[in-house]
Amino acid sequence: MSGKGRLVLYVGPMFAGKSSHLIKAASAHERVLALKPGFDTRDGAELVSRDGSHFAARSVRRWPSHSEDYSHIVLDEVQFMVSPHYEGDIVAELQSARLRGATVTVGGLDSDYRQEPFEIVSRLMQFADEIIHLEARCHVCNQPAQWTAKTHETGHLLETGDQELYEARCDEHWCLPEVP
Repeated sequence: MSGKGRLVLYVGPMFAGKSSHLIKAASAHERVLALKPGFDTRDGAELVSRDGSHFAARSVRRWPSHSEDYSHIVLDEVQFMVSPHYEGDIVAELQSARLRGATVTVGGLDSDYRQEPFEIVSRLMQFADEIIHLEARCHVCNQPAQWTAKTHETGHLLETGDQELYEARCDEHWCLPEVP
């Protein structure tokens, strides 16, 4: 494999279908290396979507050896690929894979529950060939939602969870969680 590959980035709030898009991309190719952060222990070594789809993945804390054997690399939850949960520079490693000719498809939250951008996603946006912004439905009013809201404060910025901790919210209904 040689020549410039392609980087496609799916971003948006929780509940927007990012994982579903990544699973579809992975399923459409041969020789796929599917990755997920070692920090995210939900669902074992699989990419799993709320629509019921799933795809076998490697749970990683550092860039895997032999990644050059794959023509397509899929990575979910890229916002978790930071120290101390990840050893290395995931942005540089994804860029290197792309430059050697791989198609790289990445999904992640573009902002945290405080509406602050995730630096890693902002860095990826700088050289992505395509950025697909997905919306969820607001858990309060069912209108389009572009924010992830935490339902209660836990004191952790990076924290896995689902509907027990997070909701998608529109501009009108987004708010910071109440401190206990």
